[in-house]
Amino acid sequence: MASPKDSDRLPADPAFKAIYSFPRMIADALRGYAVKPNGPLDPRTVAALDFRTLRKLPAEWVTPDFRRRIGDQAWQVRFRWARDWSDPGGYLLILVEFQSSADRGMALRMAGYTTQLLAELETTGRVRVGGPYPPVFPLVIHNGPRRWTASTTLHGLIAKPRPPVIATVRPEDVQDARRAADDLAEFQLRHAYFELDFDRHRGDDPMHDNAVSLQISLESASTLDAMLQPVALLRGFTPKRLARTMLEWALRRLGVDGKTAEEMKAMASLDEFRSQLEERARGWTEEWFEQGRAEGERGLLQRQAALRFGASARRLNPLLDEVRSRAKLAEISDWIMVDPLDQLIAKVEAAAADDRSH
Repeated sequence: MASPKDSDRLPADPAFKAIYSFPRMIADALRGYAVKPNGPLDPRTVAALDFRTLRKLPAEWVTPDFRRRIGDQAWQVRFRWARDWSDPGGYLLILVEFQSSADRGMALRMAGYTTQLLAELETTGRVRVGGPYPPVFPLVIHNGPRRWTASTTLHGLIAKPRPPVIATVRPEDVQDARRAADDLAEFQLRHAYFELDFDRHRGDDPMHDNAVSLQISLESASTLDAMLQPVALLRGFTPKRLARTMLEWALRRLGVDGKTAEEMKAMASLDEFRSQLEERARGWTEEWFEQGRAEGERGLLQRQAALRFGASARRLNPLLDEVRSRAKLAEISDWIMVDPLDQLIAKVEAAAADDRSH
């Protein structure tokens, strides 16, 4: 059984795509997180959307040079005043991307996905050539262990004209650079996206009847007790298929295998669920503790080696990952202090091979 490492917390695309294939997840993301104060939208803007009309679009298309572009998901939803899908001003496109870590170029990627999606609507005759095009709300859902730090605007990625910072720079160059930046500013692309960052909301109180808030609570649960409260809420959730999908995802995050997850999803009562989960959890605790302690020791050894050998110490990292014995890890700490790098690597390779053979 796998331990709950940071890598296990990140959103594997198939799992997240399954959960966010339910319209309720998209609606609750907008209603709970895209509106102020959490997001950029006025609550009345979101209230004007008729989420009963929310429907999923194909998120794959082929560019003119026959390269396939893949967006994670694309949705459309009508405003309450629209009678059908014929008026581009009557509906909103929602472009969704799932991320496990901050991508510095995400603003450029989302701009590309947006223009490709609008071009596809034009190609298929959904809108007239040359527009007008429907508005788009690009949404990035981030479930990494660290805060999202990438720029959320393409404008933020575009450099302004400026001379190098050197003592001999001429004052007129500084003035001309400022003038050029002002002149060119309005011609730069200003595409933006909204990032729903789970880490920013992990300490929040659960929102009433919000599926995304419940998912964040489940995702944040690192212990059995912490998991039971959101699971209790999940039992009364609708649609039931979404509840079952989310529960299976949460169980597998805790290391429950597929067969056991299916059995536990079928349990009628929360007490029965708790009993079974506790029974399986007893055997996990010590294993997770030992693995977590070993992972911490490896990190310490990597830092110790880097202090002595600099960047060359990176050659040790994959070898340290293969050493399972805590006694060996303690011995390696002594080797790092006295052995030359090549000799150290040879000894760690032997230790790793010895662990593999046992």
